[in-house]
Amino acid sequence: MITAFSRFRLPPGLNREQILADIQHSLPMYKGRDGLIRKYICIDIEQGVGTGVYLWNDRAKAEAFFAIARAKIKEQTGSEPEISYMDTPVVVDNLTGEVAID
Repeated sequence: MITAFSRFRLPPGLNREQILADIQHSLPMYKGRDGLIRKYICIDIEQGVGTGVYLWNDRAKAEAFFAIARAKIKEQTGSEPEISYMDTPVVVDNLTGEVAID
């Protein structure tokens, strides 16, 4: 498994509710996405940054997604996202009680 991090600047002057409304519009892009296991959207309004945290079943699918999504993130936020990847050999899920080892 691979975890991808997408860090970007938030559009200036928006409050939490406005940011969440923008996020709502982007959700169809992630639902049912081949290879995407889980996605988190994190925001820090005070610092003006957002981070997407994605758990993928393989890096090739993550890279293929970001080949398209990079432009959409820039269009939505006005900033070029920084994308990084990390190998994710273990995931502990306390909601389901499952441990995944890759």
